Amino acid sequence: MKQQLSTLRTDFIETDFLIIGGGTAGCYAALTFCGQSRGRVLIAEKANIQRSGCLAAGINAINAYIVPGRTPQDYVDYARTDAAGIVRGDLLLTMAKGLNHTVEKLESLGLTILKDEHGRYVARGNRNIKINGENIKPILAKAVADKPQISVMERVNVFDYVVVDNCIKGAYAIGVDEPVMYVISARAVLCATGGAAGLYKPNHPGFSRHKMWYPPFNTGAGYAMGIRTGAEMTTFEMRFIALRCKDTIAPTGTLAQGVGAKQINALGQVYEQKYGLTTSQRVHGTVIENLEGRGPCYLQTVGITREQDEDLQKAYLNMAPSQTLRWLESGKTPRVQNVEIEGTEPYIVGGHTASGYWVSTDRETTVKGLFAAGDVAGGCPQKYATGAFVEGEIAAKAAAKYIAGLRAPDSFDHIPDKVQAEEKRYWLEGFLNYSHTSSIV
Repeated sequence: MKQQLSTLRTDFIETDFLIIGGGTAGCYAALTFCGQSRGRVLIAEKANIQRSGCLAAGINAINAYIVPGRTPQDYVDYARTDAAGIVRGDLLLTMAKGLNHTVEKLESLGLTILKDEHGRYVARGNRNIKINGENIKPILAKAVADKPQISVMERVNVFDYVVVDNCIKGAYAIGVDEPVMYVISARAVLCATGGAAGLYKPNHPGFSRHKMWYPPFNTGAGYAMGIRTGAEMTTFEMRFIALRCKDTIAPTGTLAQGVGAKQINALGQVYEQKYGLTTSQRVHGTVIENLEGRGPCYLQTVGITREQDEDLQKAYLNMAPSQTLRWLESGKTPRVQNVEIEGTEPYIVGGHTASGYWVSTDRETTVKGLFAAGDVAGGCPQKYATGAFVEGEIAAKAAAKYIAGLRAPDSFDHIPDKVQAEEKRYWLEGFLNYSHTSSIV
């Protein structure tokens, strides 16, 4: 006999601005909205915002920054070239123009940014600056907690929008720990749920066979809700395959940009110029070198200075500690042994490709009052953390303006009809009971 789950309770909640996802874009959007409106903000997060999202483990550099001598248009040109032209230039430019002031904002909140003896940010290449970012997410979470305007619901999973006549009215969510279905009424909604990982089997052997590079909690739920609602999506066929350190899946940019490490094959030949230097070309060249028998491939670090060696080990502790631990366990640090590299499995992620919701320059989707920012928003690749901040800021400002233009209600007359909510609850109960009692042989 099938065991039935407890009957779900239905709770109705009202807010002005609902933010789905308390990660990079979501937290920054909430903070921005407070400076634009007196309306109530609710962040719905399925984990804990202190350690959720793509910044959960921290980062050791700001990968999208306009360094001295460069312009926002330079960044647009770089991203367009890297993505083979599959971009929206208007989205890239509005994003690039806001990169630097978001960094200043984060520094004012307590983020440690490395500076030289003249007090200037330490650049890493043409678009990066170095930071001490292990605590970047707790800093954002604290800033959110300090705002009385913002409420945070943690351990709730938003699974569907409430849309009437192509206009957003709120969302449905379910408690992760309790049998509660939440019907959240909102005047504007921001989707900041992240991209889609786990679509393909991880290809990492041995030490990291159970791992994936992109956060496993980026399930593609935000995309799915948009598709079911009828929002226009874009460029899902554009997949991102990261070039990473073999076994640990640690980022290679710290090696390539931090110490200028070149890509070499097993014969010691530098092959990167042969194929090109865009993200996809670096991965493609590595695959071809292996297929043609000149692998394995490496980033050439042998011969770097002792200081560079120590800096690399410290840098990886901020974002991929498994790499530093591997060096320590083997006793072979990067100055005495080159770092083997390989590609990951593909991901659909709007922070690195152009896949996601189609959005206007205000980051509004084709559903009125529904905005998207960060990895879930399409058309604007190479946004990284600071680009997600900017998109959250743009969306929050636009949402505040949108809400101000709505008819001021005496009550929330747009709360989803209770009959509709009950139908959703019965459907959800049936789904959960089926999932709970079914097995796949």
